[in-house]
Amino acid sequence: LPPPPPPPPLAPAAVSAATESAPAAARAETSASRPTAARATATPSAGLDLPAGGAPPADGQTLSKMSTQRSIPVHPATRAIHFGGLGIGLAAGAAAAAVRRAVSGEQEAHPLLMNEANVERLAATLCRLRGAALKVGQMLSFNDADVLPPAVRTLMERVRNGADWMPAWQLEESLRRELGDRWREHVESFDEDPVAAASIGQVHRATLVDGRRVAIKVQYPGVSDSIVSDLWSMRQLVTYTGVVPPGLYLDRVLEVAREELLEECDYEREAANTTRFKKLLSPYTELAVPAVVPQLSSKHVLTTEWMAGLPIDKAAAEGAIEPAERDRIGERLLWLTLSELFKFRFMQTDPNWSNFLYEPRTRQLSMIDFGACREYDAPFAASYLRLVRACADGEAQREAILHHSRELGFLTGEEGRTMLDAHTRAAVLVGRPFADGEQPYDFGKQTISKRVTGDVQTMLRERLTPPRKEIYSLHRRLNGCFQLASRVGARIRAREILLEIERDHEAAEQAAELAAEEQATA
Repeated sequence: LPPPPPPPPLAPAAVSAATESAPAAARAETSASRPTAARATATPSAGLDLPAGGAPPADGQTLSKMSTQRSIPVHPATRAIHFGGLGIGLAAGAAAAAVRRAVSGEQEAHPLLMNEANVERLAATLCRLRGAALKVGQMLSFNDADVLPPAVRTLMERVRNGADWMPAWQLEESLRRELGDRWREHVESFDEDPVAAASIGQVHRATLVDGRRVAIKVQYPGVSDSIVSDLWSMRQLVTYTGVVPPGLYLDRVLEVAREELLEECDYEREAANTTRFKKLLSPYTELAVPAVVPQLSSKHVLTTEWMAGLPIDKAAAEGAIEPAERDRIGERLLWLTLSELFKFRFMQTDPNWSNFLYEPRTRQLSMIDFGACREYDAPFAASYLRLVRACADGEAQREAILHHSRELGFLTGEEGRTMLDAHTRAAVLVGRPFADGEQPYDFGKQTISKRVTGDVQTMLRERLTPPRKEIYSLHRRLNGCFQLASRVGARIRAREILLEIERDHEAAEQAAELAAEEQATA
């Protein structure tokens, strides 16, 4: 499909100033994959392609209807009591379900513990406690939902879509503790109701005294202090319910969750991540990142520029995006995901669809929320790129797939034929969007997750080692990218993007080797 007509670009210097009234405009390009580097100089109002009447930017960032206002339990002991009460409630719910089945004589597919009432009990408790408990649920929902029982998938969808949010008194207490009693002197207005509530914090709109519109993210009190105890309680709960198969290596999942949560609870680290991403993406005018507002930020509060736009999946669902534009968005998102891993080696690993915004007027794509970010070393990125290319080239590259899989720690070398066959089939299937005969790949019609389930079940029974820690966050982002492209309904020239990334990566490796040789001989 031909690209849509291009609006004029904004220069990087103008992007920050323009985000207060409308995001920078994106320029379509002749290349199918690479976002365009900024080349022009513009005033803050240039290139915005404003519609007649000066309509305001799209603003569809709203709190999930599943969220409710409830105070968060702060002390670890209090949170443990909630987990204990949940266990008792689940047992009682299972007993009641057993009685109903005995009386009615009906046979139901789901286990007694995972009846509808218990699923709601689990979801309500995870959304109430937030923090580590909710984070583990969200991790499973993006990484392993298709291998979980249907009732648990329903639970994961529930916890992924929203947490409960703090009442006004607890919010004010948190802001005063972090920013001081006079924090309101910095704001002209502050919306007491949040626009988002997630596993660690909630986000509020505000306007500074200088007129800038900002997003203020406030961490839930007690979350960072309760990580270890919450994860212990979560482990007991999951073991009791038996909903996670042994092949998922729950202890490794919880260990990774602990490390990620400790990092995500540090909003000063997130501020640095945000600033780093803003610099990395500054040459590409169609990809925007908010600026940090340091004077209203701390260890547990983060204030950034407000980014206008709709969550991409919501914009697509509302019919606000034409087919050719859906393809462009999908290509940019895939280019961005692969570039973060293979070019920047620094990836935002939270695939929550609300973290990717689309402004229909200007076709601007914005990224928000950089709490979950990970660096990847050069040998890992190079080996993973070779694995992706082998998967893209299909079954003929079986030996290369197995070799790179052993190199990356997916396999030990001691696996049997059943495991190796399942691993290869799954790898080839996941690599199909990059296959030569599949271009452009129609993500809107893809059924990879359903088709790979049988092999994944086999691998869960047969695999001898858990994935290395880097894989959890990486696959969460890659899976999220595929899911988002599917929701958008994008047809993407994915192989062209992969080959371009591969060429750039090889050129960068050669340049690094040449620089090292010159330094050694200097």
